[in-house]
Amino acid sequence: MAEEHFKVVGTWGTGAMFPEHEAPLWTVALPQASGGAITADIQAMTDLGLKGFETVKLLQTGVYDAGFGAYTYIASGDPVFEGIDLALVSRSSAENRKLVEAYEPVVAAAFEQIHGVKLLASYPFPAQILVCRDEFTGLDDLKGRKIRVYSTTLGDMAEGLGGVSVTIPLGDVVPALQRGVIDCGVSSGISMYTAKWQDVVKYVYETPVSAGIAFLAMNMSRWNGLDADTQALIQAEADKFVDKAWDALADSEAQGIACLTGQGEECRYGEPANMKLVAARPEDDPIRKQLLADFVLKRYADRCGEACTTRWNETAGAVVGVEARP
Repeated sequence: MAEEHFKVVGTWGTGAMFPEHEAPLWTVALPQASGGAITADIQAMTDLGLKGFETVKLLQTGVYDAGFGAYTYIASGDPVFEGIDLALVSRSSAENRKLVEAYEPVVAAAFEQIHGVKLLASYPFPAQILVCRDEFTGLDDLKGRKIRVYSTTLGDMAEGLGGVSVTIPLGDVVPALQRGVIDCGVSSGISMYTAKWQDVVKYVYETPVSAGIAFLAMNMSRWNGLDADTQALIQAEADKFVDKAWDALADSEAQGIACLTGQGEECRYGEPANMKLVAARPEDDPIRKQLLADFVLKRYADRCGEACTTRWNETAGAVVGVEARP
């Protein structure tokens, strides 16, 4: 096996995924599996001053050999990528994984055709949850509230709830909450905790509203220039990385709630906050279904077009039992 050194960009340095999963793939797993033939330098996009939207462009141009990123960051360029992480579609991590695996061939083809990069893996961040500064009792209690979102599909959800969707970077959320620019926000529990949202928000909704699916991709020329053994090894280790990320999901989500509310297990990231957990109610379920059908899936179908929507229905939609209709 030839010696190869890679320059890699990761996701958020403030969260758990980068130090616990993304970086070790390139600095521990691949060097060990290759007997030292594969080495890498990896930096989090936040340490580089990047917002995330730039990752695919940096891979296209070869500035980085490989990179991790959230699908939501590239969905605005083509709605086909939205389909792997639509708000409210999945109700469990097991269902999420089935959806991702069913739809992954579609986004892999789109990565190559649209961006000219090789998709190596799709993996989950902890589920995305909803928090608010002021008290709320359920999904029907969010009308008129300004909700921080980071994707079009979450914006559809917020507007379906009667709220106002506001797109703000993670690092700007706390001052925006303090100034009243927003009332609520969506992110993963650990990301919220490490970004200190708990200093401002006091209520957290129990049921996740989105999955938070990310990708690992490589510059296509760099990939094609590797020998077959190196390609096979990288893909095998990427597959193991995906399994570990799914296996760690339940613990990460439990830690998010523990750190934000002080309930459940011990928070490993510091002193727990004392946010109030807003339990999902039976009356929230029909609201969720109506939001999914009339706002999330309908608007996605409108953006995606007939052929794109048909592919989604035949793959992702089929495994979770829902259908997108314009």
